[in-house]
Parts: sequence; C-alpha cells; structure tokens
Amino acid sequence: MFLLLISAYLFAVDNMDGWQMGFVLVAMVVFTINHFICTSRFGIICFYPAMALDFLVASLFGFVFPGYESLFLVFFGVIAVSLFLGTDNRRALLIFGVLFLLVWAGAEWNTYFQTGDVKWVSSFISFAFVIHGCLVGALIRHLQLARLKISDQYVEVANAHKALQDAHEQLRSYAAQVEQLTVTRERNHIAREIHDGVGHSMTALLVQLQAARMLADHDLEKSKQTIARCEELARCALQEIRLSVRTLHEEGAVQVTLGESLRKLMADFSQMTGLETSLQVQGDLSYITTSLQPTIYRVVQECLTNAKRHGNATQAEVNIRVSEQQVEMDIADNGLGTAEVVPGFGLIRMRDRITEQGGTVRFCSEKGAGFSVMVTFPLQQQIWRYGGVQA
Repeated sequence: MFLLLISAYLFAVDNMDGWQMGFVLVAMVVFTINHFICTSRFGIICFYPAMALDFLVASLFGFVFPGYESLFLVFFGVIAVSLFLGTDNRRALLIFGVLFLLVWAGAEWNTYFQTGDVKWVSSFISFAFVIHGCLVGALIRHLQLARLKISDQYVEVANAHKALQDAHEQLRSYAAQVEQLTVTRERNHIAREIHDGVGHSMTALLVQLQAARMLADHDLEKSKQTIARCEELARCALQEIRLSVRTLHEEGAVQVTLGESLRKLMADFSQMTGLETSLQVQGDLSYITTSLQPTIYRVVQECLTNAKRHGNATQAEVNIRVSEQQVEMDIADNGLGTAEVVPGFGLIRMRDRITEQGGTVRFCSEKGAGFSVMVTFPLQQQIWRYGGVQA
C-alpha cells in the first residue's frame, strides 16, 4: 500500500527535483524493509520501532511535498490501521494521536507558507480517512481477540467436558462400590439377625436331639422328656424367627416411635421366653436422632436375647436416661454371670453398632451376679440465639 501511494507521488508531482526523487526512492526502500521486518519472526519485538519509522517517513512526505496534504494523510490512515490492529496500549495510541495532530498542523502551516493556499476540504476528508483507519484497526483487533477468546473457551469447555466425563466414570465406579458395600452390609445384617434370633436355639436343639437319641435305648422316659424340650426349643426358635422378621419389617417404624417399639419388643420377648422385663425411661426420647434409634433398639434386643440364652436369667431391666447432650442406657439381668467377660460374636457386633454411632459401651459381670451393659451415646448439640442488646 505504501509503494502504491509513493507511485502516486511520482505521477502527481510535476517537475520533481532530484533530491525529492532521491527521498522517494529511500522511502520505498525503508517501507519495503519495514514490511519484511513486521512479517518476520522479529515482528513482535520490532513492532513499535517499525511503526515509528513509518510514521517518520510519512511525516516527511508532508513537508517534502507541500500542497499534497490529502495524499500525505493517506499514509497515516494505513499506519493507523496497522497500529490499532497490532496493539491496544492506550499510552502508545495516545502518543500516536498527539504526534499525528502536530505533524498535520505543521504540514498545513508549511503548505500555507510555501504556496499561500491550503485545501481544507480535501485535507479534512483525508483526516476522516485516518479516523476511519483507527476504527477499522480497532474493530479488526477486537474481532481477532474475540476469536482467540472463543477458541480458548472452546478448549476450556472441551477440557471441562472431558473432566465431567471422568467424574461421571468415577461416580459410576463409586456407585458400584457403594452398591457392593451395601450388599456387604446387608449380608452382615442378615448374619447378625441369624445369630441373634435362631443361632443359639438351633445349637441347643441339636444337642438335645443328640441326647434324646442316646437315651432312646436306655431310658425311654428321659428320652421323651428330652424330645419335649426339643419341641419347646423349636417353638422358641420359631418365635425368634418371627420376631426377627417382624423387627426387619418394622425397622422404619422404629425411627418414628422408639418408646412404643421398645415396649412392644420387651412385651413380645417376655411372652415368648418367660423372661420378666421392665423398661424405665427418664427424659424425652424425641431428643434421640432417627439415625440412632435403630441402634438402641438392636442393643436392647441383643441384651435381652443374651440374658435368656447365655445367662438363663429370669429378670431383665432396661433403664434409659436422655438429656440434651447424651443418652445413657443400663441393661442388667439376674442371670448366671461370669467371672471374666470374653466378648463373643454377639457382643462384638453390638460394640460395632455402638461405635459406629460414636458411642461407648462397657460390659460388667460377676459369677452368680448377672450381666450388665452400660452404653452412652453423645447427642449433637444445637444452639439457637436470637436478639441482642441495643446500645
């Protein structure tokens, strides 16, 4: 574009002096070299010096060829497009604007001094072309930056989509793990129910059946008595199975009415086994969270079963004390007791249930003095404050 404008000078200027021709040739060389520099890999580094050199050469055209202001201003239109396209540095753009106004004013004064006439209409039209060049350069740069931003955002969206896919795969993996853990938990739950409900009864029934078989050939009367006891054990085992199934079925109801569920549990157990039971509650059971209620229910059930099964107890007492901070449970029976408490499967599972809820448990027993279980659960404390003192 610069070479085309310089060629216009060659055809527009009549009687061009030799030094003016030399200036034109030098200007063509300078503009050509600047063009190759700006399009090379050093263009970013040499951008401002190249623009300054173009500005200087274009300014000289206004003084070397007075009377051709409109043509000289076209140079600055091209420079304005390049400058606004290449940078958004406000300081550099302001310097360009101020210097351009000074050069324009100086060139107009020089033309008036040399020729005594100034073509204001063509000069202002060329000035408008410079302003147009500034706007075009700025808009093109804005469009390029917008395209780069869209490209970056597309890459970010693609990366986010990939990350979302990875997270989805991890979520599916976690869901599978949770499902597997749920299955394992249900298996353990069923194992506890089998142990708590019928394990001991089946063992006792097997022992009694073996004894009845051995007595059948020697003492028929005792064999009949043993078979009668087997019948009673089978009946008790059946009742325990029904109780366990009912407990599983009503586990959701335990979370709603813990007091009624405990009373029904103890009444049913007493009716089925002949164990005399009593329940004493101090405090408000509504303080107990719904997630903790099934654990309390299971602990009471396990303690009653152990009292009858292992301690051969005739009485069992359950005391529950509830405050805003904790729940305390004391479950004692008058069974055989033991000099040394060695937790078996049932007590270990009970302890696991309690510790899962953040509670503590202590087992106490003496030979011939029964067995007792002391449990403590902390409750989450919630505090609400309203109002304040106004000054």
